[in-house]
Amino acid sequence: MMSRVREFFDRYFPERELYVRSQGAVRYVTLTTRAQLFILSAVTGVLVWAITFTALSFMSDTVIASRDQELVEVTSEYKDRIKLLEGRYARLAAELSDSERRLDEAIKRLRDTSTGRTGSSAVEDVLQGRIEASARRLADVTSERDKAQKSLEEMKRRKLEIERRLTAVQRTADERQAAFDDFTSTFKDAVSERDKARETVLRLSKEVETLAKDMEAIRAHQKRILEQIEEATQASLAHLEKILKKTGVDVDRLLKNIERTYSGKGGPFIPIAYRVPDAARGFPLDEAAVARILDRLQRASAVKIALERLPLRQPVRKARRSSGFGPRKHPITGRWALHAGLDFAARTGTPIYAPVSGTVSFAGWQGGYGRVLKIKHAFGYTTVYAHTSAILVSKGQSVTAGQLVAKIGSTGRSTGPHLHYEIRRNNKPLNPWRFIKAGHDVF
Repeated sequence: MMSRVREFFDRYFPERELYVRSQGAVRYVTLTTRAQLFILSAVTGVLVWAITFTALSFMSDTVIASRDQELVEVTSEYKDRIKLLEGRYARLAAELSDSERRLDEAIKRLRDTSTGRTGSSAVEDVLQGRIEASARRLADVTSERDKAQKSLEEMKRRKLEIERRLTAVQRTADERQAAFDDFTSTFKDAVSERDKARETVLRLSKEVETLAKDMEAIRAHQKRILEQIEEATQASLAHLEKILKKTGVDVDRLLKNIERTYSGKGGPFIPIAYRVPDAARGFPLDEAAVARILDRLQRASAVKIALERLPLRQPVRKARRSSGFGPRKHPITGRWALHAGLDFAARTGTPIYAPVSGTVSFAGWQGGYGRVLKIKHAFGYTTVYAHTSAILVSKGQSVTAGQLVAKIGSTGRSTGPHLHYEIRRNNKPLNPWRFIKAGHDVF
């Protein structure tokens, strides 16, 4: 169940990145799934709260208006009843006053009559009945007045209670109105902030679009640069390998030997704090192209090492090539034989230079070769200098490229002053001219 929920959120709320470019710097803001859900929940909560508060305020206003109307009607009814009771009270008071006046007049007449006619008992009975009837009526009117008075006081008390309740309701209505005004102000501020945020989002969206276009242009430019570098490294490597192939050596085998020989690495561990610049984020390189370029550069470096370590220079600078490499008629015996090197004819004493750095492995006399110098070089190569008149270095001595090591002579089996120059690998003779010819393209 949780996996389905997580899959749903990852599908509809994937992690997004907003790229912002300001003053030439590119920054990005990452919106994770959790951040997007939090923003959605906050916006939803604000909307629900706003709708609920608006509905409650509307219902409260309706209830208050209904109660106000009810209070107005009750107050009007009580006022009408009070006016009615006050009218009845006034009438009863007037009747009571009239009855009291009439009673006083009757008593006065009775006194006057009793003074003149004391012997008439019938009249006295009649007057006494009237007096009693008036007294009873007076008592009734007084009772009715007292009831009206009590009812009036009750009405006044209820009126005060209603006015108090009306004041409380009005206070509550004022407080709710103030709260509603605060909410309205807050809601307006929220709407204003929302509009500003919307404008900001639109502006950022435009900047992101512009940035995306710039990124595409940069990626395309980056791709073109990598392609140009790749083509240049390929061309340079092909040129160097072509030169190396002119010597006749097995290029792949030689380069593998160089990789084994020159692959040492090491050094103390010094940690460094490296941080990818913000401007470089979002521009991943074509790893395959970079790998090809690095491989070609590594191979080109190995080829350069081979060219620097192979004997590609001509050992004498001013001489005539008098005999080539391969089968020939021997100049002394006249029979066909393998000539294992090159002959450079020059005057006795002409300088002989080491074509590449190495170590002297032999310096002395060797039969028909006369006075011979042998120098051991890298990758199993050895150069041989025969018929010299003088050897200027000794066995075990290290020599550098271009160093004067001997002089041309005619020692041993020789028809005249010349240098017999050989290149051997694992004691197998190779054609020196192929090496010298390849060297013409390097030096």
